[in-house]
Amino acid sequence: MTPTQKRIIGALAGAVVLVFAGVAIVALTSPSSEPATTITVAAVTTTTTTTQPTTTSSSTTTEPTTTQPTTTSSSTTTEPTTTTTSTTLPPSEILILGPENIDGIMFGTDAEQAITSFEEILGPPNSDTGWVPPVNGEGDQIYGPCPGTLIRVLEWPNLTTVYTDAQTQWADEGTRHFFFYSYVLFDVDLLGLKTAEGIGLGSTTEDLRAAYGDTVEITSDEFGDYFSVSVPPPGVLWGFLTGPDGTVVSIQGGTGCGE
Repeated sequence: MTPTQKRIIGALAGAVVLVFAGVAIVALTSPSSEPATTITVAAVTTTTTTTQPTTTSSSTTTEPTTTQPTTTSSSTTTEPTTTTTSTTLPPSEILILGPENIDGIMFGTDAEQAITSFEEILGPPNSDTGWVPPVNGEGDQIYGPCPGTLIRVLEWPNLTTVYTDAQTQWADEGTRHFFFYSYVLFDVDLLGLKTAEGIGLGSTTEDLRAAYGDTVEITSDEFGDYFSVSVPPPGVLWGFLTGPDGTVVSIQGGTGCGE
C-alpha cells in the first residue's frame, strides 16, 4: 500500500470517529431535557391547590354574628319586678297589742271602721255575733256582763274583738265603737301577736319583769294568777298566767265586760 493510500484511509477513519462522537453527544444531551418539563407541571399543580382553603375560612366567620341573644336577655329582666308587689307582712308584724289599741286600731274607733281594718289584715272572722243585746231574752249573757244595750263580738284564731254602744273611757253612749280585745292561747298561737315590748303568749314571768320592770305586778287570788301593767290612763293591759311563776296564756287590752 502506498503512502498516499494510507493517508486517505486514516482521514476516513478519523471522520468516522467524529461522526460517532457527535451522535453520542446528541444522545447524552437529549434525555436530560424531558424531566424539566415534568418539574414545571408539578410546580403549577401545587400553586393551584393553595387557593381553595382561603374561600372556605372567610365564609364561616360571618355566620355567628347574629342579634338573637340580645332580644332574649332584655325580655327576661322585666318579669321579676311584678312578683315583689304581691308580698304582704304577716299579722304579727302589723298588729301590736297595746293598752289602748291593737297597733293603729284605737279603742273608740267606729265599730264598722275597726272591723273593716281587722278584716283587711286577718280576713273574714271565724264568728260574728252581729249587734245583739248583752243579755238574751232568757237572761243569759252573750259574752259576759258587757255594758250597753247592744254589743258585737268578732273572733279570729286566738283573737277576740268586742264592740259596744255604751259609754266607755273612749267614746260616748250611743256610739258603736271598739273598746276591748282578748288574745288567748287555746292550743297553738296561730297569729303570733305580741306587745310592743315583745311579750306574747308563752312569755314567762321573768320575761314580763325584764320587759316592764317595776310597772308589772303578778297577782294570785280567787280569779286565778294574772299580771297587770301600770300604764297611763285610760289604758289597761293585763293577762292570765299558768301560775305565779308560770307563762302567759292571755293578753287583754281595755276594761272588757264585767270589770
